[in-house]
Parts: sequence; structure tokens; C-alpha cells
Amino acid sequence: MTISPNCMDETDPNALTVDQALRRILERCEPVAGSESVGLNDALDRILATAVTARLDVPPARNSAMDGYALSGNEGQAGTRLRIAGVSAAGHPWEGTLKAGECVRILTGAVVPETADTVVMQERVTVRDGIITLEADCAPGSNVRHPGEDTRAGTEILSRGRRVTPADIGLLASQGIGEVRVVRRPRVVFFTTGDELAPLGQTLKHGQIHDSNRYTLRALLSRYPVEFVDFGVVADTEQAVREALFRASETADLILTTGGVSVGDADFVTRLLQQEGEVGFWKVAMKPGRPLAFGRFGQALFLGLPGNPVSVMATFSLFARPALLRLCGTEPEAPWTLRARLLEDLRKSPGRTDFQRGILEHASGEWTVRSTGGQGSHQLRSMSLANAYIVLPSESPGAVAGDEVDVIPFQSIF
Repeated sequence: MTISPNCMDETDPNALTVDQALRRILERCEPVAGSESVGLNDALDRILATAVTARLDVPPARNSAMDGYALSGNEGQAGTRLRIAGVSAAGHPWEGTLKAGECVRILTGAVVPETADTVVMQERVTVRDGIITLEADCAPGSNVRHPGEDTRAGTEILSRGRRVTPADIGLLASQGIGEVRVVRRPRVVFFTTGDELAPLGQTLKHGQIHDSNRYTLRALLSRYPVEFVDFGVVADTEQAVREALFRASETADLILTTGGVSVGDADFVTRLLQQEGEVGFWKVAMKPGRPLAFGRFGQALFLGLPGNPVSVMATFSLFARPALLRLCGTEPEAPWTLRARLLEDLRKSPGRTDFQRGILEHASGEWTVRSTGGQGSHQLRSMSLANAYIVLPSESPGAVAGDEVDVIPFQSIF
């Protein structure tokens, strides 16, 4: 199948490249000021405001890596017979003194007795009448975990600016740390514009469509450590848009809008940004998502996304996502890109970078990718079917089946 360009593919020589636009956005984004202490149950995905240092050695004492028998390494030869002198279980260490010719039954995680230095696996002994017989040699020191082997007290275990993961939560708990200092959540105010937008549950009138963008933005924002406020649908009047922008700028770190950033009669967002705010840029040489406005309104950064739903997702993933991460206090990583063999011809107009929706698969040792079909920026169904962007460079006229192309898996950006 060949995907053809549409009538909106004309290019603007003054538009920024994707890299230029992202660089300008990140140059203006500074981590928000302020921090707070939160308990571990509320720390997941938050950004650490300070580094965390280990309080304890982990493990705190020598312990067994498996179920077996603790003994002295110089008695670990095949055929050795040892009497079982006691049992050491997790939380219930054996407190006796091991003598020559003796061993201790030990369970995983239990403290190794002071006079033992080796644990032989239970599968490698025979037991009869309280006596074990080693079936094979066991090297001295086998199957013993040592104090501080995982973490040493006083060492930095989590760095400032790190986004807290589930594993980090467990690490903190293992140190007895019940709360951490995290960066304040950036406040994001968002709204959509368009008199054609109708709320869910309302019967559509002629010329209306349901407002999908606000639900998409809410879902996207929920994956980041931000506080977001939904201003709803703002009417397509200059006064309504002005009031929404001023109200949002009173509390927001970032104002996020969809629609109203092109050059139509009802596109008030960019016009007001030019008149009463500060415009950094408003065109990017990309598809979907060319009309993208960035600047400042009052004390808040402003990012105006296009109105078409696919363009909203594309520009959010490539520009809003890294901006949010920078505001949160962590450095955004570049999207993960891989090379895949294209299964069909794709066409585009030179002069802008295309992010076409594709289905990425791995079979027989190679990655392949194919189009989801129609690439119109209104075709949200194809976005739902896709799991990756096929990236076609600015000056490229497209690609043909069999070419290797750059692909960005959605899991790295959504």
C-alpha cells in the first residue's frame, strides 16, 4: 500500500526543525522551585529533590543464599560426615558455637553462625539420623552473602533528580527510610478550544464532534509527576480565550492548550500570545503537528498544541513530554530509536519531518514496520492501532518497501 500526501503538505521555509524547536523549549524550561517530603507509598514516579544515602549495610550480617547446611569450609570435602547441631532460620539465628565435625541446618536468608563460613546446598547431602554426608566437594565460602554486599552504609544510593521506580521504593524500605524529599509537582493547566466540541453524553448537533483532546491530555499528563487542572472547553471568542489564559497564568507553571494556534479567523490563542504574552515560535517543520505555539503568558510557560487529535499526541510526545520532565527536575532522555525494515512504500513531501503511524513487529530475528493506513491528523483510530512512529527525514520524498527506516516505539514516549 502507498500512502499519499494530502493537500495540507505545503512547507514553510521559516518553520523550525523538530530539533530546533525542542532545543528552544528546553532552553526556557527550568525545574520548578520547592520540594516536599512524602512517604514511600506516595513516592513512586516523583523526582528526588536531594540525593539519598544508605543508612545501613545490606545485608546487615552474613546470611545464607539458599536452604542447606552451614559448616566450616575446611570440612567441605565429598564424603565428610557432620552432626547437625542446630537450626538457623530467617529471623531466628542459631546462637551456639559450631565445633569440629558439626554443621547447622540453615534456611535462606538466615544468619550464618559465627564459626561457619560455607553453606552446602541441601540437594548435595544425604541426611540420616541427624548426620549429613556431603556428596560432592563444596568450596569454602560458597553460598554465603556478606555484610554490605548489596549496599554499604554511607554510600549514595539514589541521586538527586532521579525519578523514583518500584525498585527504588524497595531499596529505600530496605534501608528503613520511610520518606524522601521530592520536587514539588509542576502545576499544569490545560484546556481545549473550539465551538464544535461537545461533551460526552450529549447528543451531537449538526457540525459538532465530541471533545477527545481533553481526555487524551488528561491520560497523558497522568503519567507524569505533575498536578494538572482541567479548564474544560473554552469558547472560540477572543474574550473567553483571554480570560482563560489570564486565569491559568495566575497559578500554572505550564499552560497547555489544543486548537486555536493556526491562522484562522477563530484562532485566538496565538494572536493573544503575540499581543499580551511572549511568542518563542509557532511553526515546526513536521507532520503531523506543524502549528505548535511556544512562549510565555504571564509567569507561566505556554505550549499550544494543534487541534487535530493525532497532532496533539505527536506534539505532546515530542515536545510537551521533555518539557514536563525538565520542569519536574529530571533530564529528559531522547526517544529510543531503532532501525526496522519497511514492508511497504511510503511517500511524503520534502521539507518537513514525518512521523507516520506504524505497526512495529519482531519476527525471525529482525524488526519490521508497516503503516497503519491513512495518516490524516484527524484519524485517531490509526493512532490507536499504531505502536510506533515511522520517522521519515525532512528532505526525504519517502521510502520504499525493503528500506531500513528509523522507528520510535511508543513505549519510549507515551
